[in-house]
Amino acid sequence: MSSFPNAEITFDKFHVVKVINEAMDTVRRLESAEFDMLKGHKYTFLKNNSNLNSKQKEERHGILNLYPTIANTFRLKEMFRE
Repeated sequence: MSSFPNAEITFDKFHVVKVINEAMDTVRRLESAEFDMLKGHKYTFLKNNSNLNSKQKEERHGILNLYPTIANTFRLKEMFRE
């Protein structure tokens, strides 16, 4: 028996973004097991572009060019954010 029989399921942006960021980090961790260059770049992919310094932006750009799986995951994350 439900306490709220007329309740609807809703998704708030905060929790959806949290799940997307967790997925992004999971992909990064899986890839970093194979490619050492990805280690230590957790926040390079989780932070908004405006919160990165120029060095971090360059590093992210280089990594996205080298690793297509990370690049595709990051693009999906950014598409949702927009």
